Amino acid sequence: MKWTGLVLFAGWLAAMAVNYGIYNESTDPAFISPFWDGIVFMLLMLGVYHLIWKSFMYKPSTASIQLAAGGALSLTAALLLL
Repeated sequence: MKWTGLVLFAGWLAAMAVNYGIYNESTDPAFISPFWDGIVFMLLMLGVYHLIWKSFMYKPSTASIQLAAGGALSLTAALLLL
């Protein structure tokens, strides 16, 4: 279970590399480029995964609270950005 985050990151990186042409031609706004922004986003998600995993191993109730708060913040941000 502890390798799940790295496997997901590797899969995401492989998918982005295969579809590099699509990301390279994208005109969507990005901080660096759509390709590198995707990699940075996935690295951020990998960090969040490891943070919550360590919290879960220490105290499962803390991880549950973190997941609930993160989900609520994500939904709120999604609704505000519509």
